[in-house]
Amino acid sequence: MFWNVLAVVYGAFVAAFPEKAIDYLTRFVLVGYENPEDLDPSDWFVSLTRIEGVLLAVTGVVTLLVDAFVSDEEDEGDAVTVEE
Repeated sequence: MFWNVLAVVYGAFVAAFPEKAIDYLTRFVLVGYENPEDLDPSDWFVSLTRIEGVLLAVTGVVTLLVDAFVSDEEDEGDAVTVEE
């Protein structure tokens, strides 16, 4: 469940602020290079990053809903035991 919530939060952040996410990840991944802050992403890359964030957030929400639905069914199945 923690990873699903993290996916929703990170996906929402990337969808809302794709340039900041690209900047952070560029600095993290290209730590050994001399001037990673001088790199400017293309417009199509920013758009794809935003789409990736939306898909990640939607996937996180869907998995949270599926987990909640499955756990509710398991709880109902355990409570319906009839002894004769």
